[in-house]
Amino acid sequence: MPGGTASTTLTVRNDSDIVEAYTLEIVGDCAAWSTAEPARVSLYPGTSETVTIHLAPPRSSEVRAGVYPLAVLVLPTEHPEAVRVPETTVRVEEFRHLRADVAPRRRRGWLRGRYQLAVRNEGNTPVRVGFTPDQPGEELGFDFRPTTQELAPGEAAHVGLRVRTGKPVWFGAPVVWPFTVVVAESATTGDRQEGAEELGPAAVQPSLDVEFVQIPIFPKWLLAVLAALLALLLAWLMLVRPTGAHRGPGRGQRRRAPADDPRAGCARPGRTGGRRRRGTAPRGRYGRSARRWHGRPARC
Repeated sequence: MPGGTASTTLTVRNDSDIVEAYTLEIVGDCAAWSTAEPARVSLYPGTSETVTIHLAPPRSSEVRAGVYPLAVLVLPTEHPEAVRVPETTVRVEEFRHLRADVAPRRRRGWLRGRYQLAVRNEGNTPVRVGFTPDQPGEELGFDFRPTTQELAPGEAAHVGLRVRTGKPVWFGAPVVWPFTVVVAESATTGDRQEGAEELGPAAVQPSLDVEFVQIPIFPKWLLAVLAALLALLLAWLMLVRPTGAHRGPGRGQRRRAPADDPRAGCARPGRTGGRRRRGTAPRGRYGRSARRWHGRPARC
């Protein structure tokens, strides 16, 4: 199993007639995570010694599940032409590990929000990944694109998520809609379902906690601005706008002079019913002109 250790043995025998030293070296695909103990032995003629081969495949997507050849190079020091390479096979078991994240964790919007899921297969076997949303109620709708994703060992992919609410919020405070997204291996093929017990449990990523903040269509500050504008309009109508009492005489009306105005008795030529000659002053009660009676005629 990746992340664990295993061991096997190899017996080295000296069939020559001299004392021989043997150097052991592991070659092939298993060389990076295998060791021989001891790595060098010295044997008298006709004797043998057992060497232990330790196997420690890492828990990584770089070491894929499957069968690997294991070869040990046994090189004599005195007779290098008598080299031997015994071989066997090692089976690396499968393990599943998914890593997922979502960005952003908190999104604001009127009716919908968009998120991006990053998924990586850190196991050593190909998997098909599915996505399952969960929420306390049924107010939100979810759309994953794509709905499933196939990932090879060590492969990463991005999946889009769209969240939509059923109805808008017109006024008031923002509404927070929490939900979770579960990323897990999707058992959709027949081979996966039939061999589920042999392959072990499916890979499941811990649920991702996400929030969608639905903001109102008309925020509080907009209502305050509208109220202030309405108050200013009412103040202008009541205090600033001119009224009919301050207006001058209407069209066709004649402005009257005060009673103590000396011009009050003057009659403009052409404005009265009678007609008189131009240049003559109005005559008084005793036939004298207004100039002689008053001493100076009034200006009109």
